[in-house]
Amino acid sequence: MNHRQHFAGILGLSLLLASCGQTSTPPLHSAPGPTPTAPGQAVPELDGDRIAHQLIVGLDAGGDLNAVLTALDARLVDRNERLGAVLIEVPQGRSLEKAAGLLRGVAGVRYAEPNYVASKPVQLESQSPLGAQSVYGGLNDPEIGYQWFLRSMKAAEAWKTTTGKGIRIAVADEDIDRHHPDLAANIAYPGYDSPNNTLITPATPHDGMGQHGTWVAGTAAAVGNNGIGGAGVAPDASIVPVTITHSGTGASYWDSARAFVWSVNGPDNLAPGDAGDADTPAGRSGYVDIVNYSFGGDNYSQILREGIEYVLQHGVVFVTSAGNTPTTGSSSGAWVPGVISVAATTATDTRTTFSNRGGHLSVAAPGENIWVPGTRSRINDPSDNTYAYVNGTSFAGPATAGAAALVLAAAAEKDASGAINRVNLTPAQVRHILEDTAHSPTGGYTTDLGYGVVRADRAVDMALNDASNRVEKGASLDMRFVAQSDPSVGIPLVGVTLKGSERRPDQLLYGQSAAGAFVYPSGHTSFYEIDAGDYQLFASGPRPILTGTAPGSSVASVSLSPGERRTLGDQAGVPLAVALPADPYEPNNTPAQATAITYGQGLEAVMGERDTDLYRFSAQAGETAFIGTQTLLGSPDLKVRVLDGSGKELAVNASFRSGLRDAALAFRVPASGQYFAEITDEGVGGAFNTYLVGLTRWKGQAPEQNEAGRVTNDTFGGVDWSKALGTAVGETYEATLATNTDVDTFRLSARAGQTLVIDTLAHESGKPDLMLGLFDAQGQLLASNDDFTGQDSMVTFEVPSDGEYFVAAGSYNAESKGTYTISFMEKPGQ
Repeated sequence: MNHRQHFAGILGLSLLLASCGQTSTPPLHSAPGPTPTAPGQAVPELDGDRIAHQLIVGLDAGGDLNAVLTALDARLVDRNERLGAVLIEVPQGRSLEKAAGLLRGVAGVRYAEPNYVASKPVQLESQSPLGAQSVYGGLNDPEIGYQWFLRSMKAAEAWKTTTGKGIRIAVADEDIDRHHPDLAANIAYPGYDSPNNTLITPATPHDGMGQHGTWVAGTAAAVGNNGIGGAGVAPDASIVPVTITHSGTGASYWDSARAFVWSVNGPDNLAPGDAGDADTPAGRSGYVDIVNYSFGGDNYSQILREGIEYVLQHGVVFVTSAGNTPTTGSSSGAWVPGVISVAATTATDTRTTFSNRGGHLSVAAPGENIWVPGTRSRINDPSDNTYAYVNGTSFAGPATAGAAALVLAAAAEKDASGAINRVNLTPAQVRHILEDTAHSPTGGYTTDLGYGVVRADRAVDMALNDASNRVEKGASLDMRFVAQSDPSVGIPLVGVTLKGSERRPDQLLYGQSAAGAFVYPSGHTSFYEIDAGDYQLFASGPRPILTGTAPGSSVASVSLSPGERRTLGDQAGVPLAVALPADPYEPNNTPAQATAITYGQGLEAVMGERDTDLYRFSAQAGETAFIGTQTLLGSPDLKVRVLDGSGKELAVNASFRSGLRDAALAFRVPASGQYFAEITDEGVGGAFNTYLVGLTRWKGQAPEQNEAGRVTNDTFGGVDWSKALGTAVGETYEATLATNTDVDTFRLSARAGQTLVIDTLAHESGKPDLMLGLFDAQGQLLASNDDFTGQDSMVTFEVPSDGEYFVAAGSYNAESKGTYTISFMEKPGQ
């Protein structure tokens, strides 16, 4: 099953290496695979911990890419069809936070987040060599005695059974020195250069940057028994080079997630089992058998999680390093349930001082003074045979990936010659074998070492004992969360946690966790290849910023059997006790039920599923009535019509401007009498789709008086109130900002307890990009807003006392200028 056809999923580690134009907008579709070309230097422009101006947007099936690009005036950079996501570039001057907010109102958007980068840290200090030069494990590699990590993991004992031949490990990392004499024989082509979306072939030159990828590859599978250097944990396993960065700053999560998908699908970009798939080896779950990822960072990333889940969902093992902060806090890839998350140990089987710890750990492996091949200074010189001592959880991870390769090879079905016919263990089975055979100095699970230090010999022995049938398989769980009072309503989640399992009753697995201004999942979450057993499920949501309601919560029991693939909520859903927004004006679906509205009123209502709201108003011949709408929550696509008493349509507007889902129109009244404003949703509506409808008198163009003032960092300064235009509640004006030094000002009277609503609509998207402020008579700011719910600015404020108040409209964007409308209203009953 395609990952995006199922429910959307959802925390790399902190830092040893930790992570580093198209104008047409066709719909998302399966694209051809990458082409074999030499890599360029894909070096991103950084803005702190993210790629400048780039936003990753996840789309539901059928999501409108054009609507996303139009809403932000953005450019499409790349797309990932398998993960249902696009990478876009937003214009300079628009913050990513604001851009993500603007997308909250675009139907089909699952999430929006920056293209985070996990930065490359300074190499940790290494100590003097451990051990003397000697033969180890019957191999003739002269420097193998330096590799204490092989002795610690009992690799030689495992090699008596298997050396990992036939197993493919994707090393998702820096570009590897693929022609290093101690790696070349184990490199499997083609590999993949994710930043450039090209294949890596034997003719592809090394990019000349970095050492980390070479160190990682050598730890897992440096060639053994070749008379030079040392060996990897799986000395005959194949290394598939998967480059995720060409920058010393780190790797982006977009490039990382795309690399994970490629590792499963291979060069033809077809998932295993898809019609036409020609590059998945027979009897395999993916193009590779194991993905090693020694990158990560502190930022939660939806694209990274879904990329990892794509690997697990297709039955490929995923190994990631725990990180070098050292902390117990969350880090991106290492916290995704189902992965093998690895801490680093010393030669005495204790946690290193730099290794992260926590309840997410699976196992530990050597990560200090690791003797491995390094990137050569003379890339084209075969006699250059460079090695280095390195430290970090980045090497505990590939050491464990090498052990996983030994496990897969030992348990695999083979032909008479010993060649692998079928790899028959699931990711959870491999994890369980490594965990159950690890050496625990304390005799149990700890947050320092997980289940203990990997012992390759024990793991291989267990794999030989009919492991595909005897070792417990993992379980997978998809969920949909709904409102308890109305199961047809899906709930955007704050978070979901599973606690328990038969193996670890105190285990906590995190599903979704909304992060700051960016992530807004749609009520679905997934877990793949987790332990079977009994869980307590804890969920809370929705986020108040999305729905305006207090979060509800749910606690439920879930039992998962080994190998089970289960969906909760496919019918009734998992209920959350959430109070849905109430519409005080329902029913108002017919002319007889129409809600009365008068000039100056702004009414808040809910656009329910397949709803029609009618509002009745009286108007005089010759005046112009302005009917405006503003989304408050959710993502309605509003349409407004004006009808006469017989139901005849007199005016209609489904969008005030291109890309705006709020409708507004100015209606020239032909005759005195009663009229109806009909509000509908061009979509299907929804329980959280609340909106404001206002009725005002159109007053035409406000005189431009070139008022002085400036907006800096969301703050008004130097405003000249003496030229403020006198207005009143119930009026709408058209005004223009000439530059960002032009601050338009308005004056109106209000009474104590009156709730003022000042709403704006730019005539072009983001032009002007308004900042709106309400001030008292002394010029003190009372309330301000920059893009209400990610759209045009609106201020709502309850006036403390009778008197005169001022409104200012300006912009901190030097390029922001243009025409807008501004409406002055009040909530009814005030």
